Amino acid sequence: MAREIDAIKLGLVSAIRPKNVTDRPVFERRMDPLSEVFGSMRIQDAIYTRLEATAPWGFHYPGDTVPRIRFGLMVRGSALLKFKNQRQAIALSGGDVFIFILSDEPFTMVDHPRSAVVDYRELRKLEVDRVIHYGGGGPLTTLVSGSFGMSAFEAPLISTILPLYLHLRLEQNRSHAFQSVLDLLEAETAQPGIASSRLISCLYESLFVYAIRAYASSSEAPPKGWLAAMSDKHLSKAIGAMHSGIGRNWSVASLAHEARMSRSAFALKFRTVLDQTPLEYLTQWRMYKAGAMIRANNMSFSEVASAVGYGSESSFSRVFRREMGVAPRQYRRKCALLQSSMGE
Repeated sequence: MAREIDAIKLGLVSAIRPKNVTDRPVFERRMDPLSEVFGSMRIQDAIYTRLEATAPWGFHYPGDTVPRIRFGLMVRGSALLKFKNQRQAIALSGGDVFIFILSDEPFTMVDHPRSAVVDYRELRKLEVDRVIHYGGGGPLTTLVSGSFGMSAFEAPLISTILPLYLHLRLEQNRSHAFQSVLDLLEAETAQPGIASSRLISCLYESLFVYAIRAYASSSEAPPKGWLAAMSDKHLSKAIGAMHSGIGRNWSVASLAHEARMSRSAFALKFRTVLDQTPLEYLTQWRMYKAGAMIRANNMSFSEVASAVGYGSESSFSRVFRREMGVAPRQYRRKCALLQSSMGE
């Protein structure tokens, strides 16, 4: 359908060329999939705490009742982070960043393996103006921790393409921009000012995206999965083309052309890295975008079907039901009820 519209437009331009139209080529705007995925995030209920802990110190965090994106910035000092079912603790140093991505797993953090541990809920009782002073009076460790919730509709997508835990060390190749965000976050939590809460929420967003970008380009990133595909110079071109032209009549051959690969090599590499075929990925992304359009409630189902590349509402409805488990009308009703109950 998109190709037919383009052809009509080209025909009109060649038949009647206004004076202000030139022969300068028009380049298709390519969508950056990483920006599209994370740019649609809506941060909810963002909070932060600054812990000024003097050795010896330790606390146990019991986990979140609702999965959230939780992060910590080690401003100074050091700590050991351990999960319940993990043998070895993770050593954290000044400048390190760790992020829990929609994980409700409990964890313990101490300055030394033999330090006494208290429940984090008891520490919260010591909080004054979002700062907690705690410990035995020894060397100081400063930890800025925060978390935010996400839309119930966006969380499943994020949780499928990202690992549950990220640890970015200071000595890793960190961009100046990323470090600037961390410095601003440290400064803003040390001396809050006018509209600090709003500014810190914006910094959370930037921190999250920079951390994902840094992780994707690091040696610790896995060789498979969505981030691995986005870091691949060939697969990323094909994925970008799908996201930019979601309504186009794509084939494996046309996507291989976008990736600058042979059809067979592209199909094999795509399945190896993403564990699904290119057209399966395309269908899933189309249904995700269709779901967002349906939730917005400002388009008819036939308009949604056309926007995501389906020639008829019936064919779109069949695929939507198969992928999402419910028909488009049922989905709209359920989402409206959920949005109303959650205040989204």
